[in-house]
Amino acid sequence: MNMDLNNIKVVIFDFDDTLAIHRDRDFLKHRNESEDKRLGYYLNAYENPDTFYEEIEQCDRSENLYNFINELRNKNIKMYALSGMKFSFHFKAKQNFINKHYGDDIELVSAGNQQLKLDGIKIIQKHNKCELNEILFVEDLEDTINYLRSNGINAINVNEIR
Repeated sequence: MNMDLNNIKVVIFDFDDTLAIHRDRDFLKHRNESEDKRLGYYLNAYENPDTFYEEIEQCDRSENLYNFINELRNKNIKMYALSGMKFSFHFKAKQNFINKHYGDDIELVSAGNQQLKLDGIKIIQKHNKCELNEILFVEDLEDTINYLRSNGINAINVNEIR
């Protein structure tokens, strides 16, 4: 990654396949194969937030991001995770995964869809009293990266972090 972090005050991470690397590459497809699976997914996350992403919807930590996050901590850069979520039933499970695997100083917030992430970033920007160009967004979906970039956000693909 060739971004100068000296100008960055806030870094925001996507959750799915950015902070949490899904072992099942087709997790979205499998979750939506039937109503029972879809509802069971959210119910399991709601009832088992401490273990959901380790035992049920198995995910791994990104070692590259883990090292990058430690570098951000050393520079006192504020961090958030911004996840697109239909429901909040898996909010605690996501926050627990972040806390366990990356530390408890990354605050999770949610947006109803990928386009609303732009509004979420602007709210975080106002809360942190910084400029949009002082925020870095780390994401795995190229469409979202391009959308954010076209709206003046420093957005990079998680794979650019080494």
